[in-house]
Amino acid sequence: MADQRLQTAGMRGSPPRAAGPTRRRGPSRGQRKYGHLWFIVPGLAFFMAVMIGPAIFAVGVSLTSWSGLGKDFSFVGLQNYINALSYWPFYRAALNNLTIFISILIFQHTFGLFIAVQLNAKPKFMELYRTVLFLPVIISLVSTGFIWTLMLSSNIGFINPVLKDLHLGFLAKNWLSDPNWALPTVIVVTAWNSLGWSIVLYLAGLQNIPEELQQAAQIDGANAWQVFWRVTFPMLSPSFTSLTVLTFIGVFRAFDVVYVLTGPIGSPNFRTDVLGTLIYRSAFGGSGFNNSDVRMSFAIAMAIILFLVMTLISWGMITILRKREIDA
Repeated sequence: MADQRLQTAGMRGSPPRAAGPTRRRGPSRGQRKYGHLWFIVPGLAFFMAVMIGPAIFAVGVSLTSWSGLGKDFSFVGLQNYINALSYWPFYRAALNNLTIFISILIFQHTFGLFIAVQLNAKPKFMELYRTVLFLPVIISLVSTGFIWTLMLSSNIGFINPVLKDLHLGFLAKNWLSDPNWALPTVIVVTAWNSLGWSIVLYLAGLQNIPEELQQAAQIDGANAWQVFWRVTFPMLSPSFTSLTVLTFIGVFRAFDVVYVLTGPIGSPNFRTDVLGTLIYRSAFGGSGFNNSDVRMSFAIAMAIILFLVMTLISWGMITILRKREIDA
């Protein structure tokens, strides 16, 4: 009996057992599946505020008669779009953009590809050549325009004096004021500025082509031209696609170089007028500020039409050229 009491007293005086570790509840199935989306919320919110919001506002403004001044937002429906599609300067500017695009594309796919092939042979000072050729790309378009404006100037420029010193004075011209030479001059400046892109894209494509394919073609008896045309060039299809689409988008967004070289009215006589300068001129007026020239809602309607057309054509280009890549 005494032993039983001692045992009971000992049990009462013994310290309590430590509780085992509590099992934490893990994330729910929904948190595991969609929890990562919280990381994109800040970027998505910024994109909505900076891009989507203004775009929706622009669509709304394009349906009004707002001139950009005052608070007259009278609803006119699709009238601005109808006026834009029947506006001859819109098609004239688009034709200039198309002319620049075709010229630049031919230049990049020929001269740019030729230089890339030469650099792929790893000549001496290749890194220096690649840096110098890519340098125009990293120069701002406004700076590019000013540089070429000074070089082409008939008063202080050096291109005409150099031609005269080389006994080629008959080639000297007023490059930016001659109606026959203004647009070709803009094309040359744009080609100079964009050449680096074509070289880099094609050079990257050339460096990714396995040498075994070219060596196998040579063993089969193909000459250098056949190896390039039958083996190398088809393998450059991804570079061809990227360069074509990027050039199309870049040319139809052109504004800076044309504005600096020939002004907002596409001098001389609208020969260099592109869609960018036309939209700018419609939204903010021409060389002189006149309230009657300011048609902000009309300019926004033209910009939206341009955006939709560029989207459709770019999608079509990518679809068609991707099929060519698969076939190649």
